[in-house]
Amino acid sequence: MTILIRGGHLLTMDDAIGDVPGGDLLIDGSAIVSAGPADPGVQAEEVIDATGMIVLPGFVDTHIHLWQTVLRGLASELWHGEYFTSVLPYRSRFRPEDVYAGGFAGGRELLGNGVTTALDFCHCIATPRHSDMAVAGLIDSGIRGVHGYSLRDKPPGHFTSHDQRLADAVRVQEGLGHDRVSLMLALSDLETVDLATSAKEVAFARERGLRMTIHSNYAGQITAMHEAGLLGPDLVPVHGNVVTDEEIRMLADADATLSSTPAVEIGLGSSFSIVRRAVKLGLRVGWGCDIVTYTDADLLGQMRLGYQLTCYLDSEEERSQGRDGRRRPGVPTLTAREVLRMATVNGARALGLSSRIGSLTPGKEADVILVKAGSLADPAAHVLMQCNGRDVDTVLVAGEVRKRAGRHVGLDPERPGVLVDAARAHVLAEFPSHD
Repeated sequence: MTILIRGGHLLTMDDAIGDVPGGDLLIDGSAIVSAGPADPGVQAEEVIDATGMIVLPGFVDTHIHLWQTVLRGLASELWHGEYFTSVLPYRSRFRPEDVYAGGFAGGRELLGNGVTTALDFCHCIATPRHSDMAVAGLIDSGIRGVHGYSLRDKPPGHFTSHDQRLADAVRVQEGLGHDRVSLMLALSDLETVDLATSAKEVAFARERGLRMTIHSNYAGQITAMHEAGLLGPDLVPVHGNVVTDEEIRMLADADATLSSTPAVEIGLGSSFSIVRRAVKLGLRVGWGCDIVTYTDADLLGQMRLGYQLTCYLDSEEERSQGRDGRRRPGVPTLTAREVLRMATVNGARALGLSSRIGSLTPGKEADVILVKAGSLADPAAHVLMQCNGRDVDTVLVAGEVRKRAGRHVGLDPERPGVLVDAARAHVLAEFPSHD
């Protein structure tokens, strides 16, 4: 089927094309055919009127725990470690169908907010069936999903050894038969395993051609991985607030991409200097929502918060040195367009999907969002500072419309809530209180 998205402001995120005011985006099947000035002669089976809208690539969330969707609000504070005491212990209560509910409902929520691709860091795998149902939830939600298969030894269940988890990851990789869902390995935290185990996991992933992600939350981790030869462009460390500038250079030299999750970083009391330092030192950054028991799956909100916090740190440094940074080149560190690039181009690169998504480039798959805009001066700044999920009018994934005129397509609107309610009732039943 051919679809013509007509008359929108194309924010292509492709440097060779640039912005195209009042442009047309032509899609054939799952692929983008052309992106450019309006051509009245172009015909298509379906025409979507994008007048007054900004058309851009779908956002990529590089770190989110979708299984937690069913426990939203259970860690509405993070400062005192509520996430670790009031959320993670519930993993042992999750059935495979509960994991499915989180992936399905969470994936639909992401789509509604303009996120067309997400790395679901699934550290709630107690049995092979849990992983299967996490993948099924991603598929059925309609999102382009990356199943982050966690190798950590929690929650306990079917697996009695590390090798069993590795073998099951092979099973999942060989059984994936859906073009829209892929696999990455979520490595064990180096706080819980020794470096030799981490090296084993990395070697295993590279032998299988799998990309990796890992929480980076303790001092010296990146240096240890660097010295062991474990860093690389196939690794996505998450958080990284404790890394030194030298470690940032190590990651940049390794061509890695860091995933930053602003609300959770601040909620846990982190300094959040990492994004500013990373950009200045040449390390790619992507965005993630992370803990959906604490914050909703709104990547635009994370991007806005990350931008504003980085501007605040810029202004603090400027004032401390007696300067007015508003009049100095290079300040602020980020622009709105760079923030959007992190959420599209960088996110696609982090997940190994840059040849398929991340920009409105002819030949790439049509993961596209239309955002209501009206009159505007700077389209990128308007998306970042003025928009939220309610402004996301239309969403396409691989050329299929998933949201149209503000409403999900092909979905019983009651089903996500029904699934979440049933899963939440089971998980929370007869479990010791953490008050």
